[in-house]
Amino acid sequence: MMNWFSFIKLPSRIAAVLAGIGVLGGVFSPGSAEAGYRKAPEKYQDVGVKVLQSGPTLLFSDSPEVVYENGILYKDIVEGEGRVFFHHVNGTRNTRKLAVLMRPVNQRTTITWGCRGIGDPDKWYFVSARKGQTRYFNEYKELWKKVRKNEAKEKGDKRVKFGKGKKGLPDYSFYNLIPDLPLTPLAKGEYVEVLSQERNKKQAGASLKPEQLLTGMFDFHASHPVEITIMMCNPKEDVERFSREAAVLSMDEHPLRGTYQHADLTYIVKKPIQIKRSQAKALCMADSEDRYFLMGTDRMTGKQTQNHGNYGVIYHVFYSVAGEHPIQLGINPWGGEFHGAGMMISEDKAEVITIPGKSAFFGKGDEVDDVFLHSPNHKRKDVEFIWSPPGASNLPIRAFWTVEGLENSKKSQILFLRNENSPLQNLKIW
Repeated sequence: MMNWFSFIKLPSRIAAVLAGIGVLGGVFSPGSAEAGYRKAPEKYQDVGVKVLQSGPTLLFSDSPEVVYENGILYKDIVEGEGRVFFHHVNGTRNTRKLAVLMRPVNQRTTITWGCRGIGDPDKWYFVSARKGQTRYFNEYKELWKKVRKNEAKEKGDKRVKFGKGKKGLPDYSFYNLIPDLPLTPLAKGEYVEVLSQERNKKQAGASLKPEQLLTGMFDFHASHPVEITIMMCNPKEDVERFSREAAVLSMDEHPLRGTYQHADLTYIVKKPIQIKRSQAKALCMADSEDRYFLMGTDRMTGKQTQNHGNYGVIYHVFYSVAGEHPIQLGINPWGGEFHGAGMMISEDKAEVITIPGKSAFFGKGDEVDDVFLHSPNHKRKDVEFIWSPPGASNLPIRAFWTVEGLENSKKSQILFLRNENSPLQNLKIW
């Protein structure tokens, strides 16, 4: 059944929940985000999708978001595959230290490190958030390339084994595919501070000046249970002792803290994208009525919480393009200012992109940033688009597949090839 919508009939949106431009930053207004983007299609057809949930255990720490006193921000125990996403601002008048401590619970543990994307402390919140995401996806790209090199003689992407993994779910982890991933062995009583990557160093951590944000995400595998503690303390504090003795800070008005299962979402577009000029197809993700927002538990209080926005969740969107016309994928920040990164995999090539690619951020609501241009040439091409909701951004986003405007897109790319300072470095033609 085809459902066509008018753009003026906007659904409910998610307000900014993470520290964002115009919320805590007060730096830009939405009207300043005009950078020559085209408008979102007024009429479009929603694509049919199948959604699968799989992946690691996620520890999400964003409440209190602005930290006004020293204490424990979040703590829990994980065994096996895990991911941590944190997003905190130093709200005090003095320099503080953010630390993420991992230590074995009862016995010797080996931690295998996956992708890591930690931003830099910054008062410009979107800068820290985008740096973290870009670093994460750059590491993802390098690990993906290693897997493809190891399996060059085999057909297909072996990270994703639909119907063959645990309970028939896709597995995106690299732990069993790359033998030389970094390892940190920890005996009982030892610990590692993740941000500085220091072992058994009492004063390890990342320094934050007043009003600076630090946000980041990292993946790991623990051979035995490890306790993970996220804390804010004085710069010279003994982090190991502080993690055992300090009080747990209460959440703020936004209950964005907890432990959640299955932090990978797979969207499989059921039919190939094959459209004519003036037609458009769309996929909306992470809106306020999204039934795939993760539900979990705040281990500090025992209360059930919802990851409203799915921060720390990796979205894998699989689709195919077909037909005679080149098809472009555009991203529309339907909820407000947006500034993140993502990755594209197609025809044995992987590219990391920034979203948007023309400016630092965008988000009037009707803007579309064209990030990919596919040329099917009457052949079916399979594609994977990977993204994750960035800190300091608003949701939802919409992916649009269109044909119109291709001549302008091609001309823009030609100008970019002639001008190394052109901002249009995101557009790929595959």
